[in-house]
Amino acid sequence: MSKVYEALRQKEHENSTLSSDQPPVDRASVVENASDAWDPTPFDLEPEITDPVLRAAFGIVEKKRVEVPSASLPFYPPAPEISSEPLTESNSYPPLSVGSRKNSRLVFQTDPHGLAAEQLRFLRRTLEQKFSKGAALLVTSPAPKDGKTLTSLNLSSCLADSGRSTLLVEADVRQPSVRRLLGGEETFTGVEDAIAGTVSPDKAVRFVQESSLHVSMVARPPAEPSRLISGRGLKQFLDWARGRFHWIVIDSPPVLPAADVTHLMPLADAVLAVVRTHSTPRVLAVRAFEIIGNRLSGVILNGATIESNPYYRYLSEYRDQGAVPSRIQSAGSNTEQIDATT
Repeated sequence: MSKVYEALRQKEHENSTLSSDQPPVDRASVVENASDAWDPTPFDLEPEITDPVLRAAFGIVEKKRVEVPSASLPFYPPAPEISSEPLTESNSYPPLSVGSRKNSRLVFQTDPHGLAAEQLRFLRRTLEQKFSKGAALLVTSPAPKDGKTLTSLNLSSCLADSGRSTLLVEADVRQPSVRRLLGGEETFTGVEDAIAGTVSPDKAVRFVQESSLHVSMVARPPAEPSRLISGRGLKQFLDWARGRFHWIVIDSPPVLPAADVTHLMPLADAVLAVVRTHSTPRVLAVRAFEIIGNRLSGVILNGATIESNPYYRYLSEYRDQGAVPSRIQSAGSNTEQIDATT
């Protein structure tokens, strides 16, 4: 304790010497300038004293750093990267098994290397070049019985075969036929319920395991089809689908006689018209092309054969007149037009 006593005496002597040398302080001025003299910088309550005896005398406690085990620290995984590509889990939708049928008209099941399948692959390549980020494709025809539903199904299978998530939407609610062409179970939630808003959109989507294709079919034709198609429900359903699928193929009603296709065209990125060789009347084809107008992206010639050349010339006449877009191609032709035979 003698060292502590001597240190305290020396400190007291230094303070008395400094106070005797300084002039008297005006307390009023000190109070007046107190705010100006205030230094907000925090001061150290523990002076830098290295002698262990003095540190013990002043009650300075040694602060020890406590090491926290790394295992007890919370783990925050890195945020996942956001992809611009739409992602769809195939197993997140109820499966629809269609099996294999001898009389199936799905070319990628019955004849995947035939002429029709190869022509559909040419069409797929053309669409991929034009819509690298995917698109909503509307498939229609001048009149019934032209094969636009079967073409929609085969085109959807071809697009899904490339590994891109594809959804076939049956918008022909007046005369639906996708379920008949696919087969499968009898009861399911129809797309008409999702468009009407009675169920969520994902409830009306099924996954066809045999072709890696997603479909949204009509279960029961609605009582008021025109009102259902022209309402906001279909646009909301397609907006939902755009965020989840790369390709959306809309099986549209024929252009004639109903006006449903005029409500559907603004919702699609491209319109493809299916014309059946030696079957579609010329006057109906011309009228359909006039109604579709500049939204028509291409014509798919259904049932084309080598003997169909006169029919190609018939379409070329209207192409030269401006009624048909330039992207019309026949099987085996070397022109720069869209081509598919089904």
